Amino acid sequence: MINCPHCGSKSVGKIGTDQYYCWDCFVEFNERREIFNVAEDGTLISLEG
Repeated sequence: MINCPHCGSKSVGKIGTDQYYCWDCFVEFNERREIFNVAEDGTLISLEG
C-alpha cells in the first residue's frame, strides 16, 4: 500500500501506470514522489519549486 508523500494518508488511488491521487489532500504524485496540484483545466502544477 502506498501512502501519500504530501500528507501521509492511506486514501490513495492509482490513476495511471505511474500516477496516484490522494483523496485527503487532493494532490497527484508518481512513484518518484514528485507531487503535483491539479489545475482546473487538468494540467499538473509541480509543488517542488
